[in-house]
Amino acid sequence: MDREQIDTFLTLVTYKNFTKTAEMLHVAQSTVSARLKSLEMELGKTLLERTNKGVELTHAGFTFLSYAKRMFELFEESRKELSLEGQYIDRLVLGGPSSAWNYIFEDALSTFAVENSNVSLELKTHSSENTISKVLDGVIDVGISYTKPTHPNLFIHGHMEDQYTFVSRCPRNTPIKVVDLHSKDFILNNWGDNFLNWFVELTGHNYLPALSMNQTTIVLKMLQKQSYFTLMPSLIAQSHINSGELHYLANDFDMPLHHIYIFTSKNVKKEMSVNKILELLNNQYIN
Repeated sequence: MDREQIDTFLTLVTYKNFTKTAEMLHVAQSTVSARLKSLEMELGKTLLERTNKGVELTHAGFTFLSYAKRMFELFEESRKELSLEGQYIDRLVLGGPSSAWNYIFEDALSTFAVENSNVSLELKTHSSENTISKVLDGVIDVGISYTKPTHPNLFIHGHMEDQYTFVSRCPRNTPIKVVDLHSKDFILNNWGDNFLNWFVELTGHNYLPALSMNQTTIVLKMLQKQSYFTLMPSLIAQSHINSGELHYLANDFDMPLHHIYIFTSKNVKKEMSVNKILELLNNQYIN
């Protein structure tokens, strides 16, 4: 099994067409077919089957897909590590939800980049669940998660608790009630499984929001231009409150806590660079 076989399989999954795959990989269509056949023979399973619409994953192909993505990503990571010589003394990969880097740890990230210009720094934005799996795979060195990592091979270096709060551009004289969440002015932002479980208990399983998403940057832009309101962690909202762009809204029910975890693999490497970024992350908000 080699990189070209994996790359060909993943490209076929993406484009579902042998001709388009050959075009994207700059090879003959016969080469695409040969690579796939060789991979399937090595695995002893049919991974893709031809249909009227192109090609579709078989059950075995669907099972193999996640492993193929991980193998390809690990190969790319190893290639980057090997290219360090003569350019940088180290390479550090950080990962986590984009909202954490944009609004909570932006200063720590910027400080590290300025103070360690001889370290190649890469930031990957993933969901908490994907970040945890990629730290375990060794693709990410330091992860940020809104979900507590529980794998025995992971070590939590920092944990903080934050309060969720309602915010809006428009002040409000009366507290938010559950019935207000059915308003077309409410944006439901996805803050992870624990948050959604609490929200479903609050609103009921049949609740359907008028507007929902999982991109905090877009939510904030919408809040600043329209009379929407939403729930978000106070650390993310605070700078917008301080500037007068947004206002806190009172509510009449118990709010959950927002958890933020900083973690690494227990088999952490690159200790010098990892320790530097951990110190900055912990010193920014976590006591």
